[in-house]
Amino acid sequence: MNHDYSSDDVLGQEKENHGVVENDAEDVGWEKTEDFKMEPTGTAATSKPYKLPGRIFKMLYPHQREGLRWLWVLHCKGTGGILGDDMGLGKTMQVSAFLAGLFHSRLIKRVLIVAPKTLLAHWTKELSVVGLKHKIRDYSGPSTNIRNHELRYAFKEGGVLLTTYDIVRNNYKLIRGNSYNNDDDDEEGTLWNYVILDEGHLIKNNKTQRAQSLFEIPCAHRIVISGTPIQNNLKEMWALFNFCCPDVLGDKQQFKTRFEMAILRGNDKNATTREKHIGSNVAKELRERIKPYFLRRMKSEVFLDSGASEEKTLAKKNELIVWLKLTACQRKLYEAFLKSELVHLAVQPKGSPLAAITILKKICDHPLLLTKKAAEGVLEGMDEMLNDQDIGMVEKMAMNLADMAHDDDALEVGQDVSCKLSFIMSLLRNLVKEGHHVLIFSQTRKMLNLIQEAILLEGYKFLRIDGTTKVSDRERIVKDFQEGPGAPIFLLTTQVGGLGLTLTKAARVIVVDPAWNPSTDNQSVDRAYRIGQTKDVIVYRLMTSATIEEKIYKLQVFKGALFRTATEQKEQTRYFSKSEIQELFSLPQQGFDVSLTQKQLQEEHGQQVVMDESLRQHIQFLEQQGIAGVSHHSLLFSKTATLPTLSESDALDSKPRGMPMMPQHYYKGSSSDYVASGAAFALKPKDEKFTAPRYSPSNRSAESPEEIKARIDRLSQTLSNAALVSKLPDGGEKIRRQISELDEKLTSAEKEKREREKGGTEVICLDDLSADMESIVLSV
Repeated sequence: MNHDYSSDDVLGQEKENHGVVENDAEDVGWEKTEDFKMEPTGTAATSKPYKLPGRIFKMLYPHQREGLRWLWVLHCKGTGGILGDDMGLGKTMQVSAFLAGLFHSRLIKRVLIVAPKTLLAHWTKELSVVGLKHKIRDYSGPSTNIRNHELRYAFKEGGVLLTTYDIVRNNYKLIRGNSYNNDDDDEEGTLWNYVILDEGHLIKNNKTQRAQSLFEIPCAHRIVISGTPIQNNLKEMWALFNFCCPDVLGDKQQFKTRFEMAILRGNDKNATTREKHIGSNVAKELRERIKPYFLRRMKSEVFLDSGASEEKTLAKKNELIVWLKLTACQRKLYEAFLKSELVHLAVQPKGSPLAAITILKKICDHPLLLTKKAAEGVLEGMDEMLNDQDIGMVEKMAMNLADMAHDDDALEVGQDVSCKLSFIMSLLRNLVKEGHHVLIFSQTRKMLNLIQEAILLEGYKFLRIDGTTKVSDRERIVKDFQEGPGAPIFLLTTQVGGLGLTLTKAARVIVVDPAWNPSTDNQSVDRAYRIGQTKDVIVYRLMTSATIEEKIYKLQVFKGALFRTATEQKEQTRYFSKSEIQELFSLPQQGFDVSLTQKQLQEEHGQQVVMDESLRQHIQFLEQQGIAGVSHHSLLFSKTATLPTLSESDALDSKPRGMPMMPQHYYKGSSSDYVASGAAFALKPKDEKFTAPRYSPSNRSAESPEEIKARIDRLSQTLSNAALVSKLPDGGEKIRRQISELDEKLTSAEKEKREREKGGTEVICLDDLSADMESIVLSV
């Protein structure tokens, strides 16, 4: 096959496929080549074979062909699954080609594809490439009349209906098609043969109206496409499996009791030997359970398996954490805010830790990101800490920031007030001089504005995409960057620029501020590090030492470990404990010039670092910029951890713990098989207010954490005896409830213990806090 790796699109597949017929006449040109054929497997629900026109099959890479076979097995089982390939491996093409074969074989009539609006054009392109242009119906426009016409056409004639999550949420009753007579449809009377969710992790909270509206649409098969099925916690993975194949992991409480609690305890750095072994065994069972329904390949694996030639091998990627020292102004603001009444109120039972965390993050980026109210609140506690010059600067900030959201011309403060802006400009001078093209990602437009002002002062050319950029302009801007002669710098917000763009002209990526969700930063990096990249890539993830950002980074690593534990075979390194991450509002004992995380990672991976002379010299340049240090993010999880040996007293039951509540059958055809809680959830508010759980002295546990853990272990051992559980009247449900209650009790007891040890330091639960934070659209 002659593949063009330099194409702007995923895997360069369109440039090969200009000859694909897009006539309205079905199958025109498809019979000219021999079909690729697959016979029904197992106790298949269909007796018809799967046939894909040969010319389409030849477009696919080996890993995509394997994806076809996997999808066909799921189809024959009458179930669904999660396609979780790494970003940039052509998931859209795999699914489009599979659908082309199903239509060609007369095995399906209607498909509903739900995706973010910015990805619908890509779906249209890929479906057209595989010859399905004439079957596409667009149900995403603003006109209700046009949408209804497209829907009626899809009901009557069949085809592929493209729409968005928001439109499904508001119109799911129409999409259900209750008024349509579907007696002639094949798969047990279902109107929709497939419901396919692109970026399917958007339904990770199954209680939102977005998720529940999709549960209300009956169909025969459900496919979730997501390169990040676990972004914050294991419950999110459960939510996706509950949508596409609910029998696999049981209900939410069963999953929590059986898998989540044990894996979380075992992944903690401070876990006991027994907890680590139990967590490892449970994780292995989870991987085996999901294996038939979850397909994930990484870019590096695909290239190794395909035996790519030297010219087409994937470029190297070096991801660096650059630990920065807060400037004097930032440091004083940070310390004063932690001691302020605002923080004191935030950690009270009815307070808002989100607001306090947001302000701390803004101080880390640039003090000018503060609102006037926040700046005035900080001033109240700073009289004795600041000299006259510093007070004047903050007072000026407070006066000017009120108009900042509306008047960007008011931003007139030197670069040296922000350690990040100062470092970015020093780095850009070096990179632009050497001829590099650079992507700069930030979570907020206001931070991009500040960077943009500094770039203009230096006289650099740049391009920019953020939430205000029209969808119609994005393709032109991307093309200007990829093919144009100028603009070495591209400014992007992570939420907009981190999705669906190919920017391989850049080989340097700066991530200005860490996201709570690690996949957000990873998606930004993958705009440059994807197939088509011919140059080695260096990523700079900027972190301020000993601040809230260091906690966020630790949480990113903790979440990354959960994802790897649930999906990868090897034993993962346990870097941090939950207690290290949860203390958000305490001043660092070591001061702001030292990153304990950087020191820990150096001890863990320092001997593994292998650098060529060019990278070594570049890191020396970085270290000369007054930073706290550099960590090699790429080395995380590169070593296989070794489980400590169990003592005889800690020996585990040799029999694997059963899961008796799991029925061994798979849904077909009825929406009632999917809805976990019925229609009662369908009209719930889209976003539900989050209240951060926190420790209360009145909830003190009489038992120590060790005693509670021992009780949990004893009950878990009882539950693992499948023969005994089968004889219980409730099938072990009471034991599972007891374990769940004890787990909550254990959490409270451990918080209380930390509270006593730390002398009253407030501890915030981050399990849901980080998920809530990522959904907030920052106003500045």
